[in-house]
Amino acid sequence: MLLATMAVLFCLQDPPPTTAVEVLDLGNGNKVQGRVLRTTDTTIFVDVGFDVLKVPVAAVLRRESVAGEATGRVDRRALWARAELPERSVAEGAKVMGEAVVKIEAASGQGSGFVTHADGWIVTNFHVVEGEVEVDVVVYPVTANGFEPRTVRKCKVAAINPAMDLALVKMEPPAGLSLKTVFLGESDAMRVGDTVYAIGAPIGLDRTVSSGIVSVTNRTFEGRCHFQITTPINPGNSGGPLFNLRGEVVGVNSSQYRGFQGLNFAIPAKYVIDFLDNRDAFALDSTRSENGVHYLPAPRRPQ
Repeated sequence: MLLATMAVLFCLQDPPPTTAVEVLDLGNGNKVQGRVLRTTDTTIFVDVGFDVLKVPVAAVLRRESVAGEATGRVDRRALWARAELPERSVAEGAKVMGEAVVKIEAASGQGSGFVTHADGWIVTNFHVVEGEVEVDVVVYPVTANGFEPRTVRKCKVAAINPAMDLALVKMEPPAGLSLKTVFLGESDAMRVGDTVYAIGAPIGLDRTVSSGIVSVTNRTFEGRCHFQITTPINPGNSGGPLFNLRGEVVGVNSSQYRGFQGLNFAIPAKYVIDFLDNRDAFALDSTRSENGVHYLPAPRRPQ
């Protein structure tokens, strides 16, 4: 009887506390740093030195250790980053990553984009900014009162790759606003049937989330390899991110077959990484009326 009682008491004990010092990003520039003592399904117990704070899991956008380890090691490059992220539901992922998605407004139309670097670097489709050297960007920071959209005017189109339908926009972050950024994933690791979801502004309806699966991983479309996806894509989604269930951007939503259902396409993230790593090669010359694309005259036919 005594042994049974001791066994029950042992089972009721809390698991050994962790000793990792982490930074908990709560959004809107608010962060908590301390030693994580325990984590449950709903609460993170953080020792901040003079007290133990109970932080709701739902309030934490991102966790990172002071040493760069903890809940997902972060590998930062010049204009983008990669991290080890936990798998989340579409609802949870959209809540965590939604602030990093923006709306692009140009004279000729509008589309979507996503922030890859906190200094204001934004990826979108070339066809969203085609013919423009400046665009307006709408960001959607979350405050205590909910979403508070802010429009940043005259953001520079910094680089373009028409062949891959990619563009890079440089926005000056508004004063007092800490921009949320996405993490880029391994697009080659995606498999047919994997769940993916999009966040964007179809026909201007900002913060719209839609989900589906990867139908084909290498569908050739307009001379480029795309993900064929069932995730609904509409005009205005162009340039927005396609996420996997870890909240990593694995593609850029770009096109659809109009009049058909479930025939939508996204540019794999590996092409985005190449574009960002070689930004100087794709830099836009804003003095050119052709928006950086110049076609030389064909040579004359020999007489």
